[in-house]
Amino acid sequence: MKQLSLIPKPNLECGESLQNSGKQKRILSSRRPTHLVLKAHKNTLFKHRNFIQQTLEKQAANFHHKLLTWSVQKDHIHLLIRFFDRLSYIKFIRALTGLIARKLGRGLWKFRPYTKVLSWGRETWNVNNYIFRNELEVFKFWKYKPRPTKFQPSST
Repeated sequence: MKQLSLIPKPNLECGESLQNSGKQKRILSSRRPTHLVLKAHKNTLFKHRNFIQQTLEKQAANFHHKLLTWSVQKDHIHLLIRFFDRLSYIKFIRALTGLIARKLGRGLWKFRPYTKVLSWGRETWNVNNYIFRNELEVFKFWKYKPRPTKFQPSST
């Protein structure tokens, strides 16, 4: 029999629409890796892959973040990253999204950045493989396989 916990586990995911005020604090960790996704309205991110890669590496170095894995898709960017601290995350995400939006046009981003703090080991390994598989799909080395969406209407 499994022991019940009276202390609820914190939700380590955060990401929401642009209409929400975003008043809750985002869960971040300087010791554990974070899966970060930036979703765009336009399908032009892959065309500007080199610019995004240079900007990403430069901004990660400027704010002392460790970039573990990244992938630029047609309409979103995946990052597996370790942040230095909360304040540098805020500066990093503003600089990165601002520089990319300046190059590709205003109103580029569809949602607020999605972040999920991962545990070391299997969870990090799975996300790393997921990002690598996305990279293979965008270059058409791996056949695209549609994934179930997170928010599906119930069949009842």
